[in-house]
Amino acid sequence: MPLRAGLLCALVFGLTGCGVIYTVPAVSEGKNAPFYKTDLDVQVVPLNYETAAAANLEPYIPPRLPVAFQPNAAETVRLASYGTARPLPAPTARRATRPAPVVDRIPPAVDPGPYRIGLGDVLLLSVSSEGTTIAGLPALIASQSKREGYTVQDDGAIAVPDVGRIRVDGMTLKDAEEAIFKALVAAGVRPAFTLEVAEFNSRRVSIGGMVGSPSLVPITLQPLSLEVALNVAGGIAAQDPEITKIQIFRGGEIYQIGLQTYLSNPGLGKLVLLDGDSIYVGFPPDLAGEAERYFQEQLLLRGQELAEIDRRKAVEDEIEAKLERDRSLFKERLELGAVQRPYAFIAGEVGNSQVELPFEGYMSLSNVLLGEGGRMNLATADYAEIYVLRRSSDPERVGGVTAYHLDAENAANLTVAADFRMRPNDLVFVSSQLVTDWNRALSQLTPSFFLQFPSQVAAF
Repeated sequence: MPLRAGLLCALVFGLTGCGVIYTVPAVSEGKNAPFYKTDLDVQVVPLNYETAAAANLEPYIPPRLPVAFQPNAAETVRLASYGTARPLPAPTARRATRPAPVVDRIPPAVDPGPYRIGLGDVLLLSVSSEGTTIAGLPALIASQSKREGYTVQDDGAIAVPDVGRIRVDGMTLKDAEEAIFKALVAAGVRPAFTLEVAEFNSRRVSIGGMVGSPSLVPITLQPLSLEVALNVAGGIAAQDPEITKIQIFRGGEIYQIGLQTYLSNPGLGKLVLLDGDSIYVGFPPDLAGEAERYFQEQLLLRGQELAEIDRRKAVEDEIEAKLERDRSLFKERLELGAVQRPYAFIAGEVGNSQVELPFEGYMSLSNVLLGEGGRMNLATADYAEIYVLRRSSDPERVGGVTAYHLDAENAANLTVAADFRMRPNDLVFVSSQLVTDWNRALSQLTPSFFLQFPSQVAAF
């Protein structure tokens, strides 16, 4: 039985070598090797770290992507088309000297005391019907039911129907209530009422200058602070806090606070204002002209700067549109095959296809064997027979082929594949295992083959 099996094996492999049935491709060194004849000068080189490094020294420049795909594409196009960015233009106006900061003179703290009724104020009597002779004061009750007030007139008095004129100018609310109560008692009634100020018109502070809305701000029962008064006037609209000042005119005295000082010290906003105070926000009179020239120049510079920013943005938009067109065109040409790409090829137990080599980079043998586009068949590949076939660049070996042989039967040797760089037109070949060859040969031994066997032997 062993003799018969040996004869059968010899017969099958003999027929295989004759090409009668399945032929196993392999790599042989030299010309006219038995069963694997070739006119090429094949030189087999063991692939290790040293030979991989030597192979990588062969000159090769990966194809570059167009400028539109480069990291600094926009800067490159800008310099090529527009040159360096233009500096901002110098101001055409004479450069004015920046005024010095304001010297502060803060007004002293004051206690305004309780509110005192004055000319023009409108008072309101809220009358309760309890204890009041309605028939005795019909005009008063009718007036108060409509919530109509009484204006303090020029003589400092209010006119109450059926009661007469009651002087209240300069009085506090408490004193005015007593005066009105006495007048009502004298008229024969004892009403219960409260006194309110419906409109504050007698005591005011004027605010002008660089504010949102110059105004007369009334003083009410609540003391009026500098912060509240400025807010009522629309807030400060000054351009430069360092040279802007807040002036307070009071009783022949002029106080001033630098806007920078005011903004940095919240306590200054709590300064209490008095009736008759005048507030002015602006520049010192002696610096107003200089400040005006300074700010006009700043506005001119800002206008020129904005114009340059708009111009540069338009250039950037134009550059980006051009780059996008170039990228789109390149991708279309690449899809249509109009852009020449370098390829390596794979055959044997790693598939049969081509692999595109990358732009601006290298692909290793590991990428071909194990990466996308080429994976060894773990069940059929012979790890001891991995080859990279490359045409020789040596002028003395024109037409020669170098076969870099990677023996990865020990899997540690696969690490060498990561260091070996592929070149255009390289062919990666992975041979099959012996048992795979045997199985494929047996699969072709059909009954029709044995009928033709005598003639095939004669031809061999």
